[in-house]
Amino acid sequence: MMPMSLSRGRLLYIATVLLSGIVIGLVVAPRPHLQELVVPPAAWPFAVSLVLDMIIGQMAAQGRAEPLTMGDRFIAVLGAGLIVTVMVAMAQ
Repeated sequence: MMPMSLSRGRLLYIATVLLSGIVIGLVVAPRPHLQELVVPPAAWPFAVSLVLDMIIGQMAAQGRAEPLTMGDRFIAVLGAGLIVTVMVAMAQ
């Protein structure tokens, strides 16, 4: 079995969603009132992922990018959610 290599677009997607987790954590950690919203901050990276996924999906349909896999999405969203959770927990 050959190892699967990540394209530049897929790596950029994962890095961007993980970075969004850090930014969300930095915004939410000092503001406890944001943690009580209907949609918890740990789920916000999913929205970032959705927007990026739609953009990359359109580019993939035009042949300008490689489509994302479920593994890419899973790693990015779960990782970013964990980053937000840890940053908020450490701030309390």
